[in-house]
Amino acid sequence: MIKRLKGFFLTAILTASLIGATATHAKADTYRAGEFTITLDDGENGKTYRGCDVQGKCIDLDYGTSWRDNGYRGITWENGDYTYSVSWRENANEGMYLNIYNKDKQILRRQLVAITENVATLKWATSCDVVNIKSGQLALRDSPNGQSRAGLNNGNNVLLKEQEGIWAYVSVIQGPNTRVNGLSGWVNSNYLHCTKEPID
Repeated sequence: MIKRLKGFFLTAILTASLIGATATHAKADTYRAGEFTITLDDGENGKTYRGCDVQGKCIDLDYGTSWRDNGYRGITWENGDYTYSVSWRENANEGMYLNIYNKDKQILRRQLVAITENVATLKWATSCDVVNIKSGQLALRDSPNGQSRAGLNNGNNVLLKEQEGIWAYVSVIQGPNTRVNGLSGWVNSNYLHCTKEPID
C-alpha cells in the first residue's frame, strides 16, 4: 500500500505543512482540497479525517494509521473498498497531498492548502491532468491548431493559463515525460481533466 502511493507524492507542489503527531491532543487543521474541505485532528479516536463537499455532505474516519517510507510520511484511513491517504515528504518544501483509492484504482488526487482566516484573499489556479489518450501523444502546439512542438502523455500535469474554445494554453508542470516540464503551448482541452484550486 505504501509503495503504490509513493509515486503520486512526487507531484505535490505547494507550501510545506506538517501534521502534529504528539501524544497530547493537537489542534485540528483545516484545508482546501479542490472542491472539498478536509479537517485533520489527533484526539481520543486517534488520527481523524473529516471531508466535506460543497453541498455539506461529510465523511468522518477515525484511527488513521501513520506510516513512513523512504523519506515520505503519511496517514491512511480504510473505509470499506476505499482508502484515504494524506502524505508529505520529510524535510522538503512540497507540502501535503490527499489521495483516494477505490480498491487499487486512484479516483481522486488533490493538494491540501491550509485555510486561513483571510479566505477572501485566496488566489485560484486551474490545474489539469492529461487524460484519455488512447494512442500517441497530446500535441503541445505553438498556436491553436498550429504546429506541434512537443507531445504530452496521460498523467502529465499542466497549469491552465488561457482558454479559446476547445484550445487551452497551458504550462507543463510535471509528469511521466519529464523532458516537457516547463514548456508552454496550446492543447486540445478535451484531453484535460481540470480542477480549480486555491493557491498561496
